[in-house]
Amino acid sequence: MQIGVIVATALIFWIIAVVLSLRIVNLVQLEGYRVVNSRKMRSIRCKLWGSALCITLCNAIFSFISVSIGSFYVQLVVQGLYLVALLVSLADDRDKCTHQPLVYTPRAKRLIATYSFIVFALLAGAIVAGYAIKINDVRLSFIFIPVVFALLHYLLAISIVFNKPIEQRIANKFIKNCKKELDNRKSMIKIGVTGSFGKTTVKNMLTTILNQEYKTYCTPSNYNTPLGICRAVNELPEDCEVFVAEMGAREMGDIAELCEIVKPSYGIITGVGTQHMATFKSQENIYLTKKELSDHVEKVSGGFMVYNSDNAYSKRMYDENSSLKKVALSIDSYFAIDNEKMISADKIECDSSGLKFALKIGSEEKQCVCKLIGKHNLNNILLCVAVAVELGLNIVQIAEGISRLTPVEHRLQTIELPTGITIIDDSYNSNEEGAKLAIETLKLFKGRKIVATQGLVEMGSEQDKANFELGEHIAKVADVAILIGVNKENIRLGMLAEGYCDKNIYLVSHLDGAKELFSAMLKKGDVLLLQNDLPDNY
Repeated sequence: MQIGVIVATALIFWIIAVVLSLRIVNLVQLEGYRVVNSRKMRSIRCKLWGSALCITLCNAIFSFISVSIGSFYVQLVVQGLYLVALLVSLADDRDKCTHQPLVYTPRAKRLIATYSFIVFALLAGAIVAGYAIKINDVRLSFIFIPVVFALLHYLLAISIVFNKPIEQRIANKFIKNCKKELDNRKSMIKIGVTGSFGKTTVKNMLTTILNQEYKTYCTPSNYNTPLGICRAVNELPEDCEVFVAEMGAREMGDIAELCEIVKPSYGIITGVGTQHMATFKSQENIYLTKKELSDHVEKVSGGFMVYNSDNAYSKRMYDENSSLKKVALSIDSYFAIDNEKMISADKIECDSSGLKFALKIGSEEKQCVCKLIGKHNLNNILLCVAVAVELGLNIVQIAEGISRLTPVEHRLQTIELPTGITIIDDSYNSNEEGAKLAIETLKLFKGRKIVATQGLVEMGSEQDKANFELGEHIAKVADVAILIGVNKENIRLGMLAEGYCDKNIYLVSHLDGAKELFSAMLKKGDVLLLQNDLPDNY
């Protein structure tokens, strides 16, 4: 009978372990299948370790003192209490990813299958090991089960390592097919766009402008990884003449890998900042990684690069790549592609309705209007104009393309509510430069200005300082600040350092708390900047 109870108990705990671990798989998926020590990951791990330690001690103690009342059944009761604790943990929504639930992709399913097998094997081994130990003529079959739960986080990491050769083989197959498809389209123009900020915005701008002359297709959404680009190429229209690829990176060598796939002969560097400092380790590593696009294009016959010279690192890149045909563009000073094609902007008007300016290309001038807000977007537009001019578009076509530019969703997207409240949705951006630009853009609006932000992450040892400085910027513009999550105290301290009134700062732990404040606080005429809606793991 005892053997049957042990087996049934083991199966129940195995099912619970797999279900509970789906939360950890979700967090890993959000990090590109990497195990990162995020806030929610730490919370789950602490709960599992704490409860496992308590139950293991209880089992051991009862084995020594409860021989007279039947230690096996006492252990079973203790184990039942542990089971209840795990079920309660499953019902606790604080550890769940409510905004970005687990997507059961083929890769996720393979990982869950491997992980389930490892957990089952370890549970079986734990029960056998416990059964071999006798105290007071009672076998301690359950004593090591909680230890398995304490190790779930590490078992998932082991599962990722086990699956890595399989995933690499599958990825290599997709990449090989992608390269073959792109190589077969010899006449198609390929353009790479990278930088620490503004990649998606510039990519979409360039596509819209080039569409006035060429059939242009770009990587959708934020598909900027090897497999993301492979997926985009798989959907490439047959009549595509220009392919614009956004290129993202979290480690050195990532851009070089993407260049090897796409083989771009044109490129844009939007700027180099501090995003993903936690994985790059230094600003110089970020710079060298972004420069991998420039280094690749330099080797291509007829290659052409555009740099944002308002950014010091991007301007440095321009100066270092001396053998490349290139142009560096800035808000305040413009460099000529050649003596006949000087690009500049004049009569600039920037307000809450958008941008107006006179575009000059050589001796030609054309008035341009678009719905994009923020002076920095003029810089982004000019980066795209430089490529368009190089590809033969005339000023009329370029101006028409500019007039068709619209904000990218969740990137300084202005939303006018029927209640008279204006929302500036910049929730996708989570980099230092973008956050400051969004706050500057808020100045363009009239009415009470409210900033709701979760701050900056993935900045390693610089994170506290960066959020303190973010607070200093917010203090100069916002009438009210709603600070959310793990960075709220550092942002608050930055605001107070600027003499900001503490009564106008609201601190909440989660986005749901901020939403409650929105309902109670916002009124007609208010302007709300939603900044940096971080993933659930933060």
